[in-house]
Amino acid sequence: MSITTHASTNLAAAAPLPFPPPTEAREPAALERATSRLRRRLDSLLKGIKSRGAQEAAGHVFASLSRQLEIMRIVEINVREGGSPAVTLAALALAESESRALVRFVETRAAKIKGAQGGLREALDAMSFALRHELKAVFGHDLAALAEGRGTSAMRAEFMRAHGLLSNCFQQLLLNLARVFDPAVSGELLFDDYRVRFNESSTLLRELSALALLARRAAEFPDGEASKEFLSGLQAFRRQTMHYLMYKDWDEFSDIAREIVSSHGSARHGFLLRSFDTYLETLTNQVRMRSVLNDQPLDATGHERLKKPRASRRSPNAKPARGTRRAAASRPAR
Repeated sequence: MSITTHASTNLAAAAPLPFPPPTEAREPAALERATSRLRRRLDSLLKGIKSRGAQEAAGHVFASLSRQLEIMRIVEINVREGGSPAVTLAALALAESESRALVRFVETRAAKIKGAQGGLREALDAMSFALRHELKAVFGHDLAALAEGRGTSAMRAEFMRAHGLLSNCFQQLLLNLARVFDPAVSGELLFDDYRVRFNESSTLLRELSALALLARRAAEFPDGEASKEFLSGLQAFRRQTMHYLMYKDWDEFSDIAREIVSSHGSARHGFLLRSFDTYLETLTNQVRMRSVLNDQPLDATGHERLKKPRASRRSPNAKPARGTRRAAASRPAR
């Protein structure tokens, strides 16, 4: 059984997504390549599942989560290109509907089928919990009402927040389920953008740490060379690295940075620098929680590094580590 066959046979949502194509001709081709690549890799996992019931359940879930990621790519492209908010809202509404359908499937059928033992049962239980958690975080308020009457920047921030939370959730759940059947599967193997996201998050951690160090030195020596180095580093961060933060943080970071720069030479400057150091620590902790970094060990310099997971001798039916359910639900995305 292939995920493509399963999707077209058992998921009504497998029809083409009902949204206008992006304006850039290269985007549909790139989206299709990424989708086809993911499906081929998931197909190979499905072929190795001996239990018919487990294979059918996994195929349904793989197809549904793959479909959700297609919808999230449409959201990202539409928002990035300045497309109609109505298209974004329609895509998010479809994602909510299909996610709730997946929750019902997992809770009423997949968790009860013969063969859903050990790791598979645990993964499905964690999936239900995580989906409910993220759906509440994104759709706990009326997105359409929230977007209405707001400026373009604020509306984009809200849409990208929803996109980030859902994309992260769908990828992590798909990866967790794939590892039930092959513990050596990595995010880099399944997702085309995984390496890019890892590199961006790692760079962001390094630059936030460096900027915090400059801020502390500038607060300690406000009239010396340290102050000039901090201001230079702050401007460089805004030009080169700030866009690796979540979109919702861009305006806040820029406002704080402008206030610090304008206060230079005043008695208030030292207080703002110390407050900024605390703010950077908060941002750093948020970045460290990103799913693309959560399984990666620290290298000797204290930075994350991407390693190819080693094959595990653990049985495919072994239970995942305690706390998996809540961990999967609490990792924010960029």
